[in-house]
Amino acid sequence: MSTVVETVNLTKQFDDRVAVDNVSLSVPAGSIYGVVGANGAGKSTLLRLLLGVMWPSRGEVRLFGEVLPREAAPLRQRVHYVGGDAEPFRSFRVHELIRYSSMLYERWDQSRCTRLLEALELPTGRAIRNLSTGMKMQLRLAIALSTHPDLLILDEPTNGLDPVVKRQFLQLLVQEAASEGTTVVLATHLLDDVERIADGIAVMYQGRAIASGVIDDLKDHVHRLQAALPTGLPPAIEDHPAVARVDRQGQVFTITVEGAGAVGIQERLWAAGATFVEPIGLELSDLFRYLMEKEGYTRDAVLLS
Repeated sequence: MSTVVETVNLTKQFDDRVAVDNVSLSVPAGSIYGVVGANGAGKSTLLRLLLGVMWPSRGEVRLFGEVLPREAAPLRQRVHYVGGDAEPFRSFRVHELIRYSSMLYERWDQSRCTRLLEALELPTGRAIRNLSTGMKMQLRLAIALSTHPDLLILDEPTNGLDPVVKRQFLQLLVQEAASEGTTVVLATHLLDDVERIADGIAVMYQGRAIASGVIDDLKDHVHRLQAALPTGLPPAIEDHPAVARVDRQGQVFTITVEGAGAVGIQERLWAAGATFVEPIGLELSDLFRYLMEKEGYTRDAVLLS
């Protein structure tokens, strides 16, 4: 499978702040790839570097196997960005923006655009400034998909969408990747969205990609076991090199195991007198929390009196 997006030691520095720090990623053609992280992790800056809106301090971006050139006009026909950080043409009506967009893109598909506008129930006669946040995002997606992009880059695309519209929005992305072979890269802090549609993921923290790859492969590297131990958890298990974390509620222990040591830990738990031991399925949110805690990122509740 060919690679559509590749970054090599990509770094972006603003004065004394490093926004993207030595990030190397690879996104296969036709895949949906999520970039997740807390606010300020560097997600949006990474997308701007992929688009050529910003230029890296070090490292490089490769799109479709070629180093991203400073003059990237031909790529604008193949790459489309959808985000909520800019709102040009506010005085345009929807149909006016559609007509304007149709003159910019060589692959413009008016019949596809008409179907999308109808499916998304977008009012073509309304001024863009009078659309809701969710409707503006849907309009941007409709325009993007009407250009038949090879690469679609989205920044927080489901912000402002109600659950029904969000589901439709995500389904459109899946259909686009499956039927058109479009590669989709989306940055978001909404892990449920990524888990529903993405093949691969990069977890960003303080500008670094602390984990990246196929989601299922990343999940397979971390396991959780739940065990009931009336006599408590022996130190030999709690201090085992494969044990990353232990949570306790009464006699029930939840043990996070990293690497291939889960089977051996299960055997040790039974030998220690466990009355039951069972693996617990790992959600993406669990994996994200685990990776962030390893980096020292936690938020505890504030006690209010």
